[in-house]
Amino acid sequence: MKNETVPAILNAALKGTDLTYKVIGKQIAIYKKEEHEGAGPVPNINVPVMPEAVIREITGTVADAKGNPLPGATVIVKGTDKGTSADASGKFTVEAEAGDVLVVSFIGYLKKEQTVGTQTTLSIQLEEDLNGLEEIVIVGYGSQRKATITGSIATITTEDLKQSPTASITNALAGRLPGLFANQFSGGEPGVDRSDIFIRGTATYGNKAPIVIIDGLERSMDYLAPSEIETFTILKDASATAPYGVRGANGVILITTRRGKVQDKATVNFKASVGINKPVKFPTYLGSADYAMLYNEARRNDNPDADPATLNLFSDQAIADFRKAKGDNSDGLGYNWNYFDYAFKPGVQHDYSLSISGGSLRARYFVLANYFQQDGNYRHTDLTANNTQAVFKRYNFRSNIDIDITDNFYAKLDLGARITDRNAPGTTAARIVELANTQPSYLPIIVEPNDDPANKVFQANNPLGMLYGDQIYRFNILGELSRTGFLNEKNTYLNGSFSLGHKLNFITKGLAIEGMFSYDANDGGWIDRKVGTYSEGYREYPGYATFVPTVGSDFYRTPGHYTGAYKSGNKYNIDQTIGNGYNNNNNESRAYFQAKLDYMRNFGLHDVTGMVLFNRSKRVINNQVPFSYQGVTARATYGYDDRYLLEVNAAYNGSENFAKGKRYGFFPSVAAGWVLTKERFMTNTQNWLNNLKIRGSFGLVGSDKIPDDKRFIYLQYFGRRDGDYNFGTDNFGSGAGGFLSEGDLANPNLTWEKARKTNIGIDATFLKRLTLTLDLFREHRYDIITNMGGGNKLGFPDIVGKDAPFLNSGIVNNKGFDFEIGWTGSIGKNFTYFVRPNMTFARNKIIFMNEIPYASPGRANTGKRIDEHFDYLFDRFVANQEEANQLNAMNNGSGFQSFGTLRPGDVVYKDLNNDGKIDDLGDRTAVGNPRNPELMFGLPVGGRFKNFDFSALFQGASRASVQLSGAAVYDFPLFAQDKYGKVKPMHLKRWTPETAATATYPALHFGDHSNNKNNNSSLFLYDSKYIRLKTVEVGYNLPKTTIKKIGIDNFRIYVQGMNLLTWDGLKDVDMDPETREGSGDWYPIQKVVNFGVDISF
Repeated sequence: MKNETVPAILNAALKGTDLTYKVIGKQIAIYKKEEHEGAGPVPNINVPVMPEAVIREITGTVADAKGNPLPGATVIVKGTDKGTSADASGKFTVEAEAGDVLVVSFIGYLKKEQTVGTQTTLSIQLEEDLNGLEEIVIVGYGSQRKATITGSIATITTEDLKQSPTASITNALAGRLPGLFANQFSGGEPGVDRSDIFIRGTATYGNKAPIVIIDGLERSMDYLAPSEIETFTILKDASATAPYGVRGANGVILITTRRGKVQDKATVNFKASVGINKPVKFPTYLGSADYAMLYNEARRNDNPDADPATLNLFSDQAIADFRKAKGDNSDGLGYNWNYFDYAFKPGVQHDYSLSISGGSLRARYFVLANYFQQDGNYRHTDLTANNTQAVFKRYNFRSNIDIDITDNFYAKLDLGARITDRNAPGTTAARIVELANTQPSYLPIIVEPNDDPANKVFQANNPLGMLYGDQIYRFNILGELSRTGFLNEKNTYLNGSFSLGHKLNFITKGLAIEGMFSYDANDGGWIDRKVGTYSEGYREYPGYATFVPTVGSDFYRTPGHYTGAYKSGNKYNIDQTIGNGYNNNNNESRAYFQAKLDYMRNFGLHDVTGMVLFNRSKRVINNQVPFSYQGVTARATYGYDDRYLLEVNAAYNGSENFAKGKRYGFFPSVAAGWVLTKERFMTNTQNWLNNLKIRGSFGLVGSDKIPDDKRFIYLQYFGRRDGDYNFGTDNFGSGAGGFLSEGDLANPNLTWEKARKTNIGIDATFLKRLTLTLDLFREHRYDIITNMGGGNKLGFPDIVGKDAPFLNSGIVNNKGFDFEIGWTGSIGKNFTYFVRPNMTFARNKIIFMNEIPYASPGRANTGKRIDEHFDYLFDRFVANQEEANQLNAMNNGSGFQSFGTLRPGDVVYKDLNNDGKIDDLGDRTAVGNPRNPELMFGLPVGGRFKNFDFSALFQGASRASVQLSGAAVYDFPLFAQDKYGKVKPMHLKRWTPETAATATYPALHFGDHSNNKNNNSSLFLYDSKYIRLKTVEVGYNLPKTTIKKIGIDNFRIYVQGMNLLTWDGLKDVDMDPETREGSGDWYPIQKVVNFGVDISF
């Protein structure tokens, strides 16, 4: 019999016999029933008189199966409050008597019970918990054993995060957690390179971001140092997120920072790394000769009947010269310039951490200081007195202290600080990349002084062309890098919290109370220093152009000062006129209070827990009206033998974002679990099926997130406007006066969005090595806060003069699955390894959106996915002039398409509604996939061989599309002011009469003719699926026998890589698969190679 009490076993064993028993102290007397009947003392039974129990001091060690000590392991005398923790060597001392049972536990290992006999020394070995059932999991406002979890939760630790050498931990998450989507659409510019995070996709067309809770408090996780993080957890279903009520609909991220542990001496850890970062990918462009060839073709297509001599075409000799040039001006030709190589170079990044941790049973501490610096990739940023390089510096400090004042009374003090310092050129990264994308390679950035005003490196058809940037058309990339001044932004973040707790066992065992107060402050500002701009004289040859200093202009042309001494490598003498500006752009504070009553107790096989919590926060930004939040949360759990599990959560909380009477909501959830492997009928499966749990949850959560610029949208407001109405003539000749104007229409009935979430999951372990977690989820989001402004919303008619107010009107369904499989194995005695693939799929559908009725159902958002691409569908290219004439003559001469006169090789779109014309309402339809992937997956692998360790993460995404335009795909920009442009290998596949059957790109044009390509269409909608080798790390631990001699406990050297390889479906376009939509003018994502040491004393 398993898991039964002693009386139950004895009753079963003696059933049907003439024997009975009596418990006396710790002895059990068994005797015949006829020897004594009745309730009196047992007569004449030879039970030895036991002496009074002797309490002895028991010493011992706790280690794993290989004999490695487990410092911090807990040793408790079962059924009492007596206990201790193992020191750094795994040693412990505890008082116990013979017959007592010691319960020994350590995170990641199976709990073990050891009976005390006559010995005074114990050697206890713990078995690794491959199921993770004894692992402590962080949940909303508390923690639970993994074995009792019924919600959907996923966790990683600091060891996973530290494998990604990046400034923002958001860039370290993709592919590591089932249920989490991370997309780095922001690019890789130092200080602003962070990923967008979604949990289980998106279920609203409003704010989709989850809330972030750090050590129990809502805070930003931007630029936390990985070395200060203990665990990173996401809460996915209603059971896990219901405690956060009105803020839990988008999921919750829980981060705990590191704390001190019991050990006999302090541990000092120093970690240092230095790395090289550079762009993952730049587009590939054709050289000057191919550019000239395609330019000539485009000019002929623009003017098919013109005399070629009048078109300013490149000559055959010029094209031949282009083919000879090396591209670095070392040959004096000045062609084939690679603007990306000229403007970008590898950068350097540094990361240093120093931490001290330790403590005793009474007090524990963890202190950390961290410094991180990432240098940007720009060249030529040191040509002036002020460095214009993109640089990001981060300073982190953390101190967490735990004090047990008495056995029942404890205190916690947590302090944190973070300082960020970001420097960047006065221009934007988009402008610099735009120039690199659009300046033709035959136009040099810098040349030697030249007295010839007809220098052939000028643009052939532009007599006003400038060697250093074109006064009419373009800017010069060197001027943007060095002459636009710089922006410096500094932010200081301070946070602190203080907690007091007391065990209330004198009231009832397992009851405790805790109170916490915290205060956070953030102060930031930026300095903007601009270099004076210049008006250039066009034709002052030889010598320099004419310069007129101007302060405060938004245009930064390149002055002729860049001319000279290029070959010698001297820096250029650049004058500067400085304009200064300072703005204190962010001042924020947050005060938070929390009071919590906890209850945790077991009654034999029955485990009961409960929690009631009240919290309140007040956040002030730049002296605005405070943002306030308060509520009450409750939780109750019941478990029988870790076999049958039940959890109920409820939150009643509210937000000041809404009017009185609409602020508070009640958010309940229920979850249940059944561990089948604990049933008797599953006994025969124990050899291969070690654990099988089925769980499910259902509940309601909310979201109070409204647009930042639409606060108090439940209040009607009026704004003052000046000078619009004329009331006659006053003494000054004008009677115009100011007046009050009605603002956006208010909606006092607006309230929070609601999400009904359902989750069914299983947790299983096979062969003690193979683990599986699988969840199926469905969310019904309703009362979505909808902006009724805009041309496609079914709001008020124009005669009203105002858009309809925000409404709770949207409905979206979202469903999918996520899973993680884990395998831990070994080969021989020295090699261990793991494989842990995970995948998440989430697809949403708009059930209702207030929108105008469309003639074509394909144009409506309702029934489609959020952020769907609505494009024209590419049909074919115009075959010849005859077909072009027929199409242009349709609709009484206005043409089949309204985007300009069609010519041979132009794009023809599909007429979806068969009305004989192409227009927005009838012929655009949902095509491809949304930009945010519906499918994301990761494959973490790793292992250890003797003193070597390695890990890698392959990460990918699928079912996503990117809409590209401008320099990302177009051959020559459309508008006159952008006449330069570049050409890619994809443009060699353009339409010509000879390539009509195989062409994938329309005919080329250089003039204002758009050839209909600049519309959003399926022609330039690309599948952005990809797989990356996201991280790689290889480490070596120096032998302990060697380093112990110099007082070092651990010395590890390692090399890391991030974003080393990428496989994607954008070969033809040659763009990064995580590029944001548009023309591709963004700072590229970074590839990093990092070298470091990790030393512990």
